[in-house]
Amino acid sequence: MEGGILKYFEEVGGDHYDGECFVFDQRVGVDPTLCETDKTQCYACLTPLTEAEQADPRYVPPKSCPHCFVSEEEQRARAIADRQAAIVTATTPLPGSQPYDNARPLRIPADYDGKTLIEFLKGIFPHVPMADWQPVFDTQKLVTEDRRPVGPEQVVRAGEHYLKLEVGTVEPDVNPAIRILYEDEAIIVLHKPAPLPMHPCGRFNRNTLQKILAEVYAPQSPRPAHRLDANTTGIVVLGRTRRTAGILQPQFARGVVQKTYLVRVLGHPPQDDFVCNLPISDAAGPVGSREIDDEHGLAACTEFRVLDRKPDGTAVLEAFPVTGRTNQIRVHLWSLGWPVCGDPVYLPYQQLGTSQTQAVAAAPLCLQSQRICFRHPLTRQRVEFSTEEPEWAR
Repeated sequence: MEGGILKYFEEVGGDHYDGECFVFDQRVGVDPTLCETDKTQCYACLTPLTEAEQADPRYVPPKSCPHCFVSEEEQRARAIADRQAAIVTATTPLPGSQPYDNARPLRIPADYDGKTLIEFLKGIFPHVPMADWQPVFDTQKLVTEDRRPVGPEQVVRAGEHYLKLEVGTVEPDVNPAIRILYEDEAIIVLHKPAPLPMHPCGRFNRNTLQKILAEVYAPQSPRPAHRLDANTTGIVVLGRTRRTAGILQPQFARGVVQKTYLVRVLGHPPQDDFVCNLPISDAAGPVGSREIDDEHGLAACTEFRVLDRKPDGTAVLEAFPVTGRTNQIRVHLWSLGWPVCGDPVYLPYQQLGTSQTQAVAAAPLCLQSQRICFRHPLTRQRVEFSTEEPEWAR
């Protein structure tokens, strides 16, 4: 139209025109009489808004309007999707799959103050033959923090740090299929796959849950509120910050967190519901195992409920650990004569196997952290999370 819309209004008025004219000034819109209308504009998406849209609860200047509002659930879903993509990027290829030089830290605890370095090594690595340490000293692979070589008779002090140098390290493969179930500004709840160690230990440093999440959540470094064995799957709760982790961790230490595990065992327990109160040794035994210790063991209690007795001679149970001893569910079932299917350590007939993290292709350890209920560190409300049943439990 020659002269534009405003010239049309001036000469013709509102005849044959339906609507308003959007103007690029503080008025937003004018009608055919060139009077300002009641419309405003969303600061976020710049959409003109009617009076009714301005009354909508989703209109929150300057953040959102009914046209661009995204609910907390949608925002969380988008954040989780982005996080899942970041996990895939961080684990393709696995971070420990390429050779690298690793310096493993060794901190001297108070119990070894004034003892020799070889006594310390023997005490914390009882499964390593003493002869295996001599080549480490001979090749100067055990050093101080400032990289000075030390010998086996070096006197150590509590709190000191030493480094064990490992050149050209390539770590075993792990299962990187970490799934974020929930996250907010305070916590992360995820499903840990297996095999996947939670912390750097043994043969693993970069191929661990802690290292992967530190890269995905950088500059934050999420801190687990509790632990699962490398071969155990299921729910893990982490604090996004040191403060929230510090609120979460005591709940697990005090035993006020309600945890439910699914487990498949060899054998058919005769009772549908039963409890095991056998005390468990504090110190690690052969292959890092724990055993029943009636004299010096720590108090331990696990409640069990049979869900299904299967024709192949196995049974699926729910386990409710009241206390939180190392390997508690596995040790209790093993001692009762119903070892966990796929357990590489606690074998049938009271035999012990190996404590190493299983290979990715190995048959799974049939133990999963299925459901967890705790108090949120910020809201203080009870929250509950669960994950889907594993294939072996269906």
